[in-house]
Amino acid sequence: MNLKEKILQVLEMKKFTYADLASYLNISESDLDYALEHNTLEIRTLELISKELRIPLYSFFRENFDGYNFDKEPYYNVNLWSKEEAKYTLELKALRQEIEQLRAELRQKDLLIDALEGQITKN
Repeated sequence: MNLKEKILQVLEMKKFTYADLASYLNISESDLDYALEHNTLEIRTLELISKELRIPLYSFFRENFDGYNFDKEPYYNVNLWSKEEAKYTLELKALRQEIEQLRAELRQKDLLIDALEGQITKN
């Protein structure tokens, strides 16, 4: 996947258009196309793109970002394009949810134990 394809993919995920991006950069779409196709895009422009899309600059050089949720994850996620990172991130979230559910169950059981102990001491 080349740089333009990555940018287009992120634009689509964030519901921005290529025209919106060119407008933000104050350049025409054709100038942006030319710079991307001929690898003449200045690092400052790429930095502006990363800021507008709220992804780290280095993320353009990662392989993919399958499983990455731009609405819920911070834009500075270190491994934005890594399939393994996305998989581990999803697994970690599932484990955290499971831990929170177990904690809730423990709280309920503690309350039940407290109530039963209260009944025993009354008798």
